[in-house]
Amino acid sequence: MEAIEKENLTTKYSHKNTLMPRFAYSLDLLDMILTQLDKKRTELKSQNLVLYDHAGDTFDLDFTKLVELEGEVYFAIESLKQIQNRMHSISGIHGITTNLPSAISIIRIISSRLFRYFPNYSHNLCELSSILGSIVMDSATITEAKFDFGESNRESQRILDEAKLIVDSKINKQYPNLDLAKAELA
Repeated sequence: MEAIEKENLTTKYSHKNTLMPRFAYSLDLLDMILTQLDKKRTELKSQNLVLYDHAGDTFDLDFTKLVELEGEVYFAIESLKQIQNRMHSISGIHGITTNLPSAISIIRIISSRLFRYFPNYSHNLCELSSILGSIVMDSATITEAKFDFGESNRESQRILDEAKLIVDSKINKQYPNLDLAKAELA
């Protein structure tokens, strides 16, 4: 019996001792991803503004697709910034199990949305998701936490909806004569 207790204690502390380095690495990885996405957003925005200025009042399908791509990158950035804020607000092991499960599903959604256009970003996001998943599982093991996946899914959707509103506002402000809703129907 004593050997089992010691093994459980050893496992508990070995998980705990590796949490902080993995958490720090995941923050660094997220910073790197956000920096890369911001550079891509700046590049797309510059390119699209030149095309927008030369288009007048008529916008072809190719231009609309480029603006939608810029919107996807904006969406990824806004969503990941929300996750970054959550991660920076975590102050203890219990914060990990309450704040990160919804972040993982958001990262997976962003990864799948970016995969077609930017597989390298998707790869980095998959790595981030995997690391955060292991951190959440180890934290749950240590704290014996229970997850409410329904609540986590609702929180993920709320964050994604908020990011979409921000992005739609930015895109509409940046390209006031472009009606993406009409372009999607055409």
